[in-house]
Amino acid sequence: MGAVLLLVGASVVDGVCAPPVGWVALLVAATAAATLAGAAVTGGVLLVLGAVDVSLALNGSGSACVSATNVAVKLLVCAIITVFCALREHHRMELTAVRAISELTQGVVLRPLPDQLGPLRIAATYQASDAHATVGGDLYAAARVPGATRILIGDVRGKGLEALHEVAAVVGAFREAARLCDSLPEVAAHLEGSIRVHLEEISEADDAGERFITAVVLEVPDDRRVVSTVNCGHPAPLVASRGRVTLLEPGRYCPPLGLGSLAPRDYHQDTFPFSADDVLMLYTDGITEARNSAGTFYPLEERVASWTGTDPGRLLRYVQADVSRHLGGPLGDDAAMVALRRSDLPRAGAVRPGAGSGAMSPFPPRTAATGKAASSFLPQSSGDGRADAGHHVLVVMFDGVQLLDVTGPLDVYAAANQHGGDYRLTTASPDGKPVRTTAGLRLVPDLALDDADFPIDTLVVPGGPEWRVPVADRALIDAIRRLAARSRTVAAVCAGAFPLAATGLLDGRRVATHWRLAAELAAGFPRIQVDSEAIFVREGRFVTSAGVTAGIDLTLSLVESDLGADVARAAAKYLVVFMARPGGQSQFAFRTHARVPRHSPPRDVTDGVVTDPGGNHGLRALEARAGGDPEQLTRLFPTETGSTTADFTGRLRVEMAQALLEGGDDALEVVARRSGFGSQEAMRRAFGSHLGVSPGLYRARFRTTRPEAVPRRS
Repeated sequence: MGAVLLLVGASVVDGVCAPPVGWVALLVAATAAATLAGAAVTGGVLLVLGAVDVSLALNGSGSACVSATNVAVKLLVCAIITVFCALREHHRMELTAVRAISELTQGVVLRPLPDQLGPLRIAATYQASDAHATVGGDLYAAARVPGATRILIGDVRGKGLEALHEVAAVVGAFREAARLCDSLPEVAAHLEGSIRVHLEEISEADDAGERFITAVVLEVPDDRRVVSTVNCGHPAPLVASRGRVTLLEPGRYCPPLGLGSLAPRDYHQDTFPFSADDVLMLYTDGITEARNSAGTFYPLEERVASWTGTDPGRLLRYVQADVSRHLGGPLGDDAAMVALRRSDLPRAGAVRPGAGSGAMSPFPPRTAATGKAASSFLPQSSGDGRADAGHHVLVVMFDGVQLLDVTGPLDVYAAANQHGGDYRLTTASPDGKPVRTTAGLRLVPDLALDDADFPIDTLVVPGGPEWRVPVADRALIDAIRRLAARSRTVAAVCAGAFPLAATGLLDGRRVATHWRLAAELAAGFPRIQVDSEAIFVREGRFVTSAGVTAGIDLTLSLVESDLGADVARAAAKYLVVFMARPGGQSQFAFRTHARVPRHSPPRDVTDGVVTDPGGNHGLRALEARAGGDPEQLTRLFPTETGSTTADFTGRLRVEMAQALLEGGDDALEVVARRSGFGSQEAMRRAFGSHLGVSPGLYRARFRTTRPEAVPRRS
């Protein structure tokens, strides 16, 4: 309205004064000011101004020439400004609509995290490098699964809106994998597969080969004070606890997502303590790589250590403000942070097997009257149908079970309890009655399998040499299937793979078992993939081990996943065993297990190799022994023996060297020459390939049990 009055007043004064006073110059500023109110007001000003000028001209006020000129100039200026005002208003409305759609789209891609998810209090902040965007190249997501919360934070190569395609692909894949996959390594593998497909759809012009995503996937169980992580090349999370900061560095970093051929076969999982007093902080490199004018990176660990609070939101606000002070200006990269704090959990006392007597027994104490386990050591109900805190392990027992398959894992769990673990150990037989082991020892279970109505964290299925007996027991197989369906982890020790395979739960999975039973397991259950070399194999929530004592290796790996490497290492030292056994099963296998050909000429060739492994068994010599028909030898030998002539000869020479190392004191050079390798280095390479150990280490392990025997160097 002020602009209208100014225009009218200037026109009147300039029109009635003779000569004109020149106030018409104010018209430009007044008309421009009118455009701030929009095209409608500007058009109204134009009409009023035109009416005033025409009226003055008709009344004869002022110079007719000047009046005509003023009217023309004013009309032209107002018309131009009105057009520009209308265009500006149209563009403003378009920009408002685009921003609304963009914010809605970005909100769908990167949903805000809730303040509470299960027992976790959550806070998150996000700052995009593009001032007009709410999402850039960083990402986070969270999902609830039964009994746990899974969280993802990641960083796409590149920044700003150009990285939004990869952000959407990763977040979408995580939301699917978090609910479908049994374990964190499976989640990471699913993410890698999804990202690989996404990148394959991008043209080479888009630099797809150079795109990757660093990420860390976490799982926080509701009922245990730990957090598990799989880290794919991302900055390690940290835990703040009243002035103390712990960086959750993984035992092994996995490659970033999207690198294709570099993707690991098995993703490494780490587990760290995470108590109710801790605040877990996740972040991207936009925080740690923030540099001030002096080139100094932001010292995140040092600054968080100076913070003594416990509220996740306050921690993030503190870091945000501190980063701004450090930089003296805005961040130059995308930056995301997530902070978590768990609600307090009731602390249950750790089971101390044999407490009061000082004995180290894996079994809970039993009452004198019944011989059953004392009820205080069995999983207890909290009154609402839930078992109390602790990690519940159920070990299946049956007649003919291998004693060490049962007691080995139990002793490992019991040792872990001596170092801060909270494992609740329970044994069960099909009918709750005592069972007889292969050693003749009678074991009394805690309960019957059908009475195990508490939540099971780990189900252990042992084996026995007469594996056909439990496999034929349909009631036992059905019980194992039911228990496995509601167990977080299912472990089979040695021949325990047979009854577990009979449930069908191992179909399509890689499985380990005793080297002597590998062929029978593969023949009896062709849908599983038998690994006769591995000491133990982890496939999702299923873990299987090689023979007998390998159950100890398997259980140590489970303890490491549950409580971290320090607890597992302490348990291994207490039990005086390797934390990780070097080599595979081949070093323990009996020799001369190769198939013997039934027909000539392959039979003539194998006879010559078996008779003299150290002789000349080159291709020409073997062809001559086969009657000079190389094509027939090449075609028939693999069919008859299951291996090539080179593999057959190499394995026979390794077996001869094994016999010489076990039964004699010859130097390694002599053993290599007598067994046909020609040199000590060739023998060392063959042992590494076939057995996974050096000749010297093999001799040290298998020649004698005399402590005074000094192994020779390889």
